[in-house]
Amino acid sequence: MSAKVKLVPPDALHTSRVYFTEFDRITYSQVAWTPADVDAIRRNLERKLKLVALTKGHAVIAASHLLESELAQEVLLQHPEFFSQGIIVPALRSEFRGFEEFLSSKLSEGKESALYEGDARREMAKMLDSQVALAVRWEVNATTGWFKERMISDIADEKSLVRSCLRESGVVIPLALIPQIEAFPRLSRQDLYTLAKNTGNKRLWQVLCEYADFIYYLSGARAVASEGILPQENLMDFSLSDLAGGRTALTDMEVFFKVFVDLVKAATQVRFPVDLLDSLTIDDVLDLHSVAVEERFVEKYNMVQAKTKAGIAVHDPERLVLLMTELEQYERDLHAEYRAAIWKELPRYLRDRKETALARFLNVTASLVIPAWGVATGVADMVVSGLEVSGMGRIAKTMKNRISRRLRACDRLLDRTRLEGKPVLLDFMKRLRERYAENLLD
Repeated sequence: MSAKVKLVPPDALHTSRVYFTEFDRITYSQVAWTPADVDAIRRNLERKLKLVALTKGHAVIAASHLLESELAQEVLLQHPEFFSQGIIVPALRSEFRGFEEFLSSKLSEGKESALYEGDARREMAKMLDSQVALAVRWEVNATTGWFKERMISDIADEKSLVRSCLRESGVVIPLALIPQIEAFPRLSRQDLYTLAKNTGNKRLWQVLCEYADFIYYLSGARAVASEGILPQENLMDFSLSDLAGGRTALTDMEVFFKVFVDLVKAATQVRFPVDLLDSLTIDDVLDLHSVAVEERFVEKYNMVQAKTKAGIAVHDPERLVLLMTELEQYERDLHAEYRAAIWKELPRYLRDRKETALARFLNVTASLVIPAWGVATGVADMVVSGLEVSGMGRIAKTMKNRISRRLRACDRLLDRTRLEGKPVLLDFMKRLRERYAENLLD
C-alpha cells in the first residue's frame, strides 16, 4: 500500500459518514439487464455518489464492492480524486494492508475467485493502493455474529419491522425457522435465502431475503460505525409502501430534495432545478465537497437529522431500525427542525446578500476612482494630489484613509466564511445554484 494511505479505526472517521452499498454486485447480478438499464443504473449511481459527496464527510465502501463491481470500475477508475481527497473511504479487512494483497487473497480462495479475475480488477486494486488517502479497518467477527443475532431477534420480536411487514401480508413465521437459524455456527445471507425458500411460502421468502440483505448491509455499516441516520431507508432494498399508504421513502435523496430543498425554496423564493445533480460535473462535486466541509454545511445539515432522531422514542434497543409510526414521527419532526434552522438563518442571509451586493458595487465604483493597490498613477492619486497641492492636505489624507478603509471593508464583506452566525445552510445552497448557472453558460 502506498505510504500516504492512512489505515484508521472506525471511530477516527468524520462524524457525518454513510455506508454506501450501491456498488454491491449481488444487487445487479440476479437480473439480465439491457444496455439501457445499465446506463440508467450508472446515472443513478453517479447521482447518489454526487449527493453523498455534497452532504457527507465520507462515503465508506467495502473493498469487496469496489473490486467485484464492474460499475464501480466504470464510474470510479477515471476519478481517483474521490479516494485521494478522502471522500470515499474503503473498508478493508483488518488482516490486510493493501488492496492488491486483498485481491490476491480473494483470487487464491477459490470459492469466489471468478468474481475477482481480470485486468480491470487488477487495475482497480493498483489504483486504490496508489490513490487512497484514508481506509478504515474492520473485523470479520464484528459482522457475522451480529448478523445472526439480529436476524433471530427481529424474527422473534412481534413488534419488529420485518414481523410487521409479514403480518400485513398475512404471513405467519414457521415455528421451526428460528431453531434452524440458530443451528448455523456462522449464518450467511445464502443460508437464510435457502431456509426461507424451503418454507414454500413465496411472500415469506421474498421479505426475508430482502430483509437479510438489509441486515447484512447494516452489519457492515455497524462494523465501521457508519450506520447513518436512517439506515433502513438507504440500505433496505424493498418498499414498505404497502404499510404506509404509498409513503415516500426517506432516503438521503428524498430528504435532500423533498424536505430540505423544498424548505429552502419556500424561505428564499428561489427555484432549484430538478437536474441540479446531473448538471454538476465530478470536478464540480469534488470542489463543492471541500466547501461543504470547510464551511460546516455538512456538519449542520447532518446535525439537524441526528437531533431529530434523538428526540423521538424508538422501539429498537439499538435505535437502528424504526417502525412505521416512528418513521412518520421522524418525518414530521424533521420538517419542523429544518424549517426552524433555515428561518433562523434567513435574516442574516438576506442581510449578507445586501451587504455583498453593496460591497461589489463599491469595488466597481472604487475601481473607477482609484487604480489597484501599489499603482502611483490614476484618477484617485490625481484627486488626492490635487487636494494636497491646493493646500488641503488634511482633506486629502481623510479622503485617502476613507478609500483605503472602504476597500478593506469590501474584502471583509466578500469573505465571511469564518464569522460566527454565518447562514451555513443557505449560503451553501446559494453556491450550488451559482455553480449550476455557471455550467449553463459554459
